[in-house]
Amino acid sequence: MFFGGSSSLVLIVLGFSVLTQAFAQSIAPIYTKAIYSLPLSLDPIKMNDTASLAVGNLIYDGLLKFSPSLKIEGALAESWTTSKDGKTLTFNLKKNIFFHNGEKITAYDAVASLKRALLPESTVRKFYDSIKAVRAVDARTFEIELNYPFPPFLSVLAGATAKILPKAKLSDPKYFDAPIGSGAFKFVSLDKSKKEVTLDAFPQYYSGKTKIERMILKETTEEQALNLARKGQMHDLASWPLTEANSIFTKGQRISSPVASTWIIGINTLKAPFNILNVRQSFKMNFPVAEYRERFYPDSIKANGYIPNGLTGSQVKANLVANARPSKEKIVIAIPVELARATEMKTMIENFMKNHGWNVEVALMKWDLLMEGYAKKSHQAFLVAMNMDYPDADFLLKNFESDNSDNFSGLKNKNLDKLIKKSRATQDRKLREVYYREALKLLEVSAVTVNLFHPRANYWISKCVEDFKPNILSDVYIDYSKVSLSATCLAQKVANQ
Repeated sequence: MFFGGSSSLVLIVLGFSVLTQAFAQSIAPIYTKAIYSLPLSLDPIKMNDTASLAVGNLIYDGLLKFSPSLKIEGALAESWTTSKDGKTLTFNLKKNIFFHNGEKITAYDAVASLKRALLPESTVRKFYDSIKAVRAVDARTFEIELNYPFPPFLSVLAGATAKILPKAKLSDPKYFDAPIGSGAFKFVSLDKSKKEVTLDAFPQYYSGKTKIERMILKETTEEQALNLARKGQMHDLASWPLTEANSIFTKGQRISSPVASTWIIGINTLKAPFNILNVRQSFKMNFPVAEYRERFYPDSIKANGYIPNGLTGSQVKANLVANARPSKEKIVIAIPVELARATEMKTMIENFMKNHGWNVEVALMKWDLLMEGYAKKSHQAFLVAMNMDYPDADFLLKNFESDNSDNFSGLKNKNLDKLIKKSRATQDRKLREVYYREALKLLEVSAVTVNLFHPRANYWISKCVEDFKPNILSDVYIDYSKVSLSATCLAQKVANQ
């Protein structure tokens, strides 16, 4: 038996619809992103892995940032100028900018933070060694004086390690256990048992509160991440190198983008038999680069050199003379076990190299252990993606300076060092390009990288996700302050509760 006429029924339906939308808006939009590892550090000056940088870019802000098209924009900085000689940069901070604890950000915080990047324990010191002095003019204004004019320095300040931290908290030895930043998301917890990092939206964020109330970054293997996505329990697999043929894209959105990155087999000259140049050259020439790329990442871009295409110094070629017989000494290549086809990669590489006379073993290794060996220079060789923190060949060349503690190859080449220093000290773009190319030729001849490919990112995101825009540098730089979940998906969540 019905009470009331059809108009009453329409009102009831409309009322239910409005009520459902209200419930949907009251449900905290939780965004779940898969990452291959928990961050190895939450201290920006000690971040040397993509997982740490990705989390850091959400928690912290810098003076500048990159747009999706790599245009440099202001973040905490309202404006900046460069002196005529290119050696003094003056920054003015925005008026109403705050840390997550509600304290106002000042120029004194910026000065203290940038000075930290030059400390001996800083693993990113190499990016900031052009700094001569940093000084505050007043609470909103400060200056950076450089040792020499270095045009890419603004790009360094837009990178993922140039973050501004609260000066008053930096003396607390437990600060990085629960760090306070000024980014779009506040740190809530890092749960090693659940393998999750939980972040909440920061209401006082300078560009406005994010539409995502909570973000959970969950450590998974690639296969686990794919399974969770198929079950509707994941919003974002952007950290994983997927090919466009992957079946997961039938259950979500595929957003394709080139990435300024190079996947390499890194070679350690401190470990025999790679302490012999012609052995390294022979190994580099024998490695199945084309077969590997075509089998595992067929939609990637062929690497004609160490530097990604489109950047100064890309596609530099050098003649290698493979006049050494394959070494009979055992060579172990470390590969992240989290890759979905890691076992297949192991079999393919071992068989190919064995057929060419090499005694190669592939060790499948958890990412944190692989990075630990990278830092200690204990691997003979390893598979890694060399992502860029700023779009200039200088970033990747710094890895091979003789006095760089992060030089994974152990390479010491005085001529390469001189060319890198010359390139930094010139404001002439064409002359810098000449120095870059000469340096990269020396690097190729040194054979400390087997350049596999430049990735073409195929980002999988849920159909619920809106306003997701890739960044050519990597998923580290995706602006999640703009990303949201659709009202339809939130309403569906309400209906299922």
